[in-house]
Amino acid sequence: MSIPFIDLQAQRKRIESEINTAIQSVVESGRYVLGPEVTELEKQLADWCGASHSVSCANGTDALALALMAWELEPGDAVFCPSFTFVATAQVVPWLGAAPVFVDILPDTYNMDPAHLRKQIEAVKAEGKLSPKVVIAVDLFGQPANYPELKAICDEFGLKLIADTAQGYGCTLNGKHPSDWADIATTSFFPAKPLGCYGDGGAIITNDAKLAERIESLRVYGKVTPTDAAERNFHH
Repeated sequence: MSIPFIDLQAQRKRIESEINTAIQSVVESGRYVLGPEVTELEKQLADWCGASHSVSCANGTDALALALMAWELEPGDAVFCPSFTFVATAQVVPWLGAAPVFVDILPDTYNMDPAHLRKQIEAVKAEGKLSPKVVIAVDLFGQPANYPELKAICDEFGLKLIADTAQGYGCTLNGKHPSDWADIATTSFFPAKPLGCYGDGGAIITNDAKLAERIESLRVYGKVTPTDAAERNFHH
């Protein structure tokens, strides 16, 4: 008897009637892209983490890319990534011309080692070729990274912090979610993830209202945001 590593059908059968009803509702409404179901999902994602805002997107890779785009990364910037993670964590960095810098992991959690992060930041600053800008921590196997230490290091060096929670969405540390420390938390809804969907998807969670606005604008071709409209500022 073989046991599937990931049994998606067993999951589906437990909630089959609810899923079928929800899908049929979307089909009948004709609102297939960013409809009311997506708005409700974004609300529940933010509520679950105790965060203020959630913006959904096509997949977890886009979630990371949108975060970096919102901070306007450019060539010469350095983004610190764990050495043990899915390729997307580092892959999105060169998309914007920036450079990934790899950080060792801890042997017990496989998550980013804060002590080595500090060494890597100091080494990059000493070399002078790159400008440290962002740290992407990754939550693996449902375990959160050491966010109190990572956040303290980011604050010390003036860096932004992303919590890539694609493999740990919903995890907590001392009763707090990664989004309580990180400027942005991202997740993936690839079917094999802890919170999967039928196809693919992703989301960004943040407590920064203006950052959420900017990411939502980037998601939809640079659309006008409420702040733009109020300030009559349409430069982007």
